Amino acid sequence: MNTLRFVLAAYRRNAWWTFVGIGTSVLGTACQVCIPIFFKLVIDVLNPDAAEHRGMALWAEDAVRSLVGDSADKAAFINGCLLWALGFAVVLAVMTFYKRYYLIRLSRKVEYEVKRDMYEHLQKLPARYYDARRSGGIMSLMTSDVENIRMMIGPAIMYMSNSFMLAPAALFIMYTLNAQLTAWALLPLVGLAAATLWFSPRQRFFSTKAQEDLEQLSARAQENFAGARVVKAFSREQFEIDELDKLGKRYYANKLGQARNSAMFNASIFVFGGLGILVILYFGAKEIAAGRFSVGDFLAFSLYNVQLYWPMIAIGWVTMLFVRGAASLKRLQELLNETPDAGQAASGIAAPVRGEIEFRDVGMTYKEGARPAIDAINFKLEPGKTLALVGPVGCGKSTIANLILRLMAPSRGEILIDGKPIEQYDPQALRESIGYVPQDSFLFSESVKDNIALGLSDNDPQRDAKVEEAARNAAFAEEVNDLPNKYDTMLGERGVNLSGGQKQRAAIARALAKSPRIVVLDDCLSAVDTRTEDQILRALKGQTRGVTTLIIAQRISTVSHADEILVLDEGRIIERGTDEQLREKGGLYAELAKRQELAEELA
Repeated sequence: MNTLRFVLAAYRRNAWWTFVGIGTSVLGTACQVCIPIFFKLVIDVLNPDAAEHRGMALWAEDAVRSLVGDSADKAAFINGCLLWALGFAVVLAVMTFYKRYYLIRLSRKVEYEVKRDMYEHLQKLPARYYDARRSGGIMSLMTSDVENIRMMIGPAIMYMSNSFMLAPAALFIMYTLNAQLTAWALLPLVGLAAATLWFSPRQRFFSTKAQEDLEQLSARAQENFAGARVVKAFSREQFEIDELDKLGKRYYANKLGQARNSAMFNASIFVFGGLGILVILYFGAKEIAAGRFSVGDFLAFSLYNVQLYWPMIAIGWVTMLFVRGAASLKRLQELLNETPDAGQAASGIAAPVRGEIEFRDVGMTYKEGARPAIDAINFKLEPGKTLALVGPVGCGKSTIANLILRLMAPSRGEILIDGKPIEQYDPQALRESIGYVPQDSFLFSESVKDNIALGLSDNDPQRDAKVEEAARNAAFAEEVNDLPNKYDTMLGERGVNLSGGQKQRAAIARALAKSPRIVVLDDCLSAVDTRTEDQILRALKGQTRGVTTLIIAQRISTVSHADEILVLDEGRIIERGTDEQLREKGGLYAELAKRQELAEELA
């Protein structure tokens, strides 16, 4: 993303705030330029030779004199000058307030818009993006990098607008006061410009590296906080401390390089600034001694020279902000360039589905050149029927579930819902008709009620009744009533204060609460005992009567009631039939059943 194009687009979207911010900056700069003229007049009035040394542009001095008035009384003239200077200072303060208010306000709005666009885009990215990225890194991008972009949009532009107007005005008036002295005063600025060109690329390098290190540091810390119990269980505390220390030292080194580079640049500003003052003092004194310069001229010249150095300092600081902002903008663009999942496009049929699912020669390959996750999958599941998928780990069962939910698109083949290609359905409307229970029973840091009611409208008058009914059907109601605040009990991160079996049942209740037309259960009973499993399955059978059900499981007992069972191995269907038929065949299904039954007997 072109940095300048991004900045200009942000200001076009907020034209009124930009106009007010830049307008008040112009007025404030005008006041700032005028104030030294009043001081010059005061000093020259006290100097009997002042009339011979009106080096300033006559129109500027005459304009200021007309404001004060040509009074024969020196005291009245001096008081008038000081009062006008005070008035201009008050206006300058007011203009500075509005300049900062509107431009900083604009930058905060852009920050909000960037974060909103990032979040919306992240919601549209396919699951494989999150498989390859760490959530801590994404959070770093949304915080630290967006802050750099905000600083570039707000403070950087604010100081740049002031500098670009103040510097030419101050330089012009300095030239009219004394051209030769102006030439001497500009020599240190050449060194300052060279220092800016030298330090800017180094600042960009350290800034980019520091942001990359912060992303890794944030990701590592986030993973450790989320997995604190695992770290403690395996006595890995010191190892994780050491790993975080390595990342921290690398981040520290790059931030130190950034700080050192910035400090050297700031030091060069003060060196060249001090050199400029020495030059003015030396050659200004010679001009005054030669009678070519009044004391008032010298005072005004010195004040304008200070005003000239501030833009030079600001430009250096702004350059650093732009360097950091450009580096962060590049990282942001890499995220925004990620291709959204085609299954996220909001368009197509929005009507509820009946529940017929058909796979026609469907194949899915996650990575080019890799072995297909599933290949040549064919089945048709009629509305209200139950289909089960069994097989060894990694045989493609969960891939089929993800394809039905349009969390990914098949590499080949066709998926039909109610006889229509799945791509013709609005993905949100389709998912509202599906109750999904994933392998990882992810729960949010909300109340039990809010977790179960995730698919329900907040305005649904039957919301609480549906939540309680779903909990009963998932064999979870009894345990919820034992919690301190029952359904209002707040859960920890990822539901950490519930057991594995309780989390699975909460996830089942969440899927059932919205009365779906299709239910997909992805190995969601692995953490419950066989007695509880039987209880849940009986309740599910009554609750899902007339609902199309896809069950993925490792346990044969979980799928034995299904209308049809597909046995997968290495991504292909190797057996299909009912529980009785598959046991008679003596294939993989029968072998799995025997092993599990033997294990249960031994237990």
